[in-house]
Amino acid sequence: MKLLLVNLLNECACEKQYEYLWSFIRERELSSQQRQQLLRWYKRIRRDLPWRQTQDPYRILVSEVMLQQTQVDRVIPFYHRFMETFPNEQALADADITHVHRLWKGLGYPSRAERLQKTCQIITRERDGQWPQTAEGLQELPGIGPYTSAAVACFACGQSVPLVDTNVARVYARRDALPIPLDKKLIWQHAENHLARRSAVAYNNALMELGALVCTARNPTCDECPWKNSCQTLAQNPTETTCEEEFKQTANPMKVASAKVQYGVTISDKKKTRKHIVLALIHHEGKYLIAKRPPSVHMGNYWELPGGKKEKGEDDRIALAREIDEELGAEILSARPFVTFTYEYPEFYLTFHCYRCRLFHPELVQPLAATEIKWVTPEEFMAYEFPPANEAIKQRFQRYHFKK
Repeated sequence: MKLLLVNLLNECACEKQYEYLWSFIRERELSSQQRQQLLRWYKRIRRDLPWRQTQDPYRILVSEVMLQQTQVDRVIPFYHRFMETFPNEQALADADITHVHRLWKGLGYPSRAERLQKTCQIITRERDGQWPQTAEGLQELPGIGPYTSAAVACFACGQSVPLVDTNVARVYARRDALPIPLDKKLIWQHAENHLARRSAVAYNNALMELGALVCTARNPTCDECPWKNSCQTLAQNPTETTCEEEFKQTANPMKVASAKVQYGVTISDKKKTRKHIVLALIHHEGKYLIAKRPPSVHMGNYWELPGGKKEKGEDDRIALAREIDEELGAEILSARPFVTFTYEYPEFYLTFHCYRCRLFHPELVQPLAATEIKWVTPEEFMAYEFPPANEAIKQRFQRYHFKK
């Protein structure tokens, strides 16, 4: 290749052609040097993670799904327990979904476990246990998107394909001073152009390791980076202040900034007592659970979400689990923040912490503290009368369902 490029240089007809080709050669050499620097660094510091000890597509897929929006150290014990119970795709395909949910509980996003099981059922029942060998083929399976399909294709099937997750995007955005927010198509093409094709598995792992351990979202340790001498962000921001600002902007380089919507009131009187309420926006098969307040209590006969006051020392999720058990005789499967807002009374502030929840066995809920409970559609939800203090819930619900 070098001899070919030298010959092309000698045959250049004009100065512009010569400069362009010489620039291309320098860029190729720099890119090659950078790849070797990263691979040497990775060989020295790589973590011994359990999913790096296998090329089984099932095990790699499980690890990749678990790692979505979850730290590695948190995933490892979940991964080991899951593999002990469901060691292969056949075991997961045949499992009771409640058992799967219980092993997954704590990772959040139970729908991911459900899609994982559906994928295993397709592999075992429709494909005779054979996994697709390309990223394109893997994307035809439930819940497998561009990143996950590329990860399985690379780590399990040996395909020389690039990977782009938040860590990889952040590393490239900082090293090459790419414009923020990153265009998804362009960053994937950028990763394709810089891939070490003969060492794709090590290179992709090294990139993610670099983003996870060194080029982190906050407080990156640039002195430990193998690319510190070629990092454009460092070169273009010589002062600590400008560098810190640039690091903030590139923490999640693919995220498009949006205006933050505030619900409820701003707490202006710091001396006024503040109380906290947890609420569960419980959903199941496209419907939401609402409860009718008893006529004898404050705001009686209004509809509301299940929940109640936090007790001293409780965090939100413990309080929520206790309230749902007491009011519905049910167990929470997952809880994701939906909206937090404050309502002002003359004597105190009431801060509501509302979570979008799923339950184990939602069909068995009982009105243990309410006059009545109902499963309603999003449209019906908006028509029911809630207490004035809960108006912010409806505002957030309106934006979530009808103003996307």
